[in-house]
Amino acid sequence: MLRKLGQNYQIALPKEIVRDLHLNVNDYVDIRVQNNEIILEPQVVIPKDQAYFYTPPWQEDEQKAGKDIAEGRVTKTKGVKELFKKLDS
Repeated sequence: MLRKLGQNYQIALPKEIVRDLHLNVNDYVDIRVQNNEIILEPQVVIPKDQAYFYTPPWQEDEQKAGKDIAEGRVTKTKGVKELFKKLDS
């Protein structure tokens, strides 16, 4: 799709691309040049205090926990005291 570079070097994205990528006004995109092409990649900004959740070790543990839950390896208790009794035994 041919687009004209406007004032302040801006371009408008075609509605089809916005729709297909589920973009909204004020969303973020990463812009980079790769092999003489401009690459636009939608981004989600994560608050700094939640970034730990997306680290590889945390994600690995999340996958293990999800597998344990899916396979029924869970312990249900009625409260914290009961949980600690089960952990101690």
